[in-house]
Amino acid sequence: MPKRWGYQIPVTHVDIKIPSEHYMDGKQYPMEYQINLIQNRLEKRRGAPIISVLFDLHFKDKDNNHIETLIEQFEKVSIKDMQECENSQRRKRKLDAEIFNLFASEEDKEKVNTLLDEPKEEETKFQSNLRAVRRQAQENKYREWDPFHESIVRSVWFYGYEGSLTEPPCSEFVEWRIILEPALISKRQLAKLKDLLFNHVDENCQRTSVHSKEHGVARPLQPYNGHSLYTCTCLDFMDDESKDAGLKKCRFRDRADYGFDEDVYDEDWYESTHEWESIEKYWAECEEKGIFSCTGDGTEPWWA
Repeated sequence: MPKRWGYQIPVTHVDIKIPSEHYMDGKQYPMEYQINLIQNRLEKRRGAPIISVLFDLHFKDKDNNHIETLIEQFEKVSIKDMQECENSQRRKRKLDAEIFNLFASEEDKEKVNTLLDEPKEEETKFQSNLRAVRRQAQENKYREWDPFHESIVRSVWFYGYEGSLTEPPCSEFVEWRIILEPALISKRQLAKLKDLLFNHVDENCQRTSVHSKEHGVARPLQPYNGHSLYTCTCLDFMDDESKDAGLKKCRFRDRADYGFDEDVYDEDWYESTHEWESIEKYWAECEEKGIFSCTGDGTEPWWA
């Protein structure tokens, strides 16, 4: 935790922004998922770490199963709120009809149909459906849904900086952590989330989204304003034994120790992204020179 805020601080909520508010390497991502935490202990300086995960589309268009559980619950709440909206509209129409009947002439009453003319069984059916969707919205089988699930927070590595909230009043007391490894979702899931979040209405039939056609709900990019951006490398987590032995760069063979999935960053990946004929040749050159890490041509390896 930053600023000696302690080992554990509570999560207050998760924000989903479409498209992303942060860019990485000049790229804006389809979605951003922000885990908001708050430090409000009296003996510590007040502040808010926000752990942000950028979401990209899966290259095979596969669903993210953990996000799917979130979508399912969002959908239940959206349906319930839509029914609550309709219920408030029905009450208003009923009140208007009662006022009309008080003051309208018998001739006008014969010409106009109101909600009072609806069969009673229709209102009974509507109220029964409303109670059902209320129960469904409350019956959450994912009561222990993990906002830090491994399919979302896929790395311990991040960019960090001191900044502000991205919503009014945009106060500057946030410690941002932008996870380096984007999470993945399908096109269908992105479209569903966009529909649920952008088109949601509350019980008073008011839209809850403040998105714009140009920027969605993402705050436009802001200048640095003197803030510094930093990131840790594997050298910051290297064990003392390796440092004492003179190791200056992190070895590919130790990649799992630094949070890189060996099934993803395998030898095929290495050979397709490096100019050496093989990883064996690379390490043979290093061993021949009697040093721990080298590239053969003086360039920096990817894990430096």
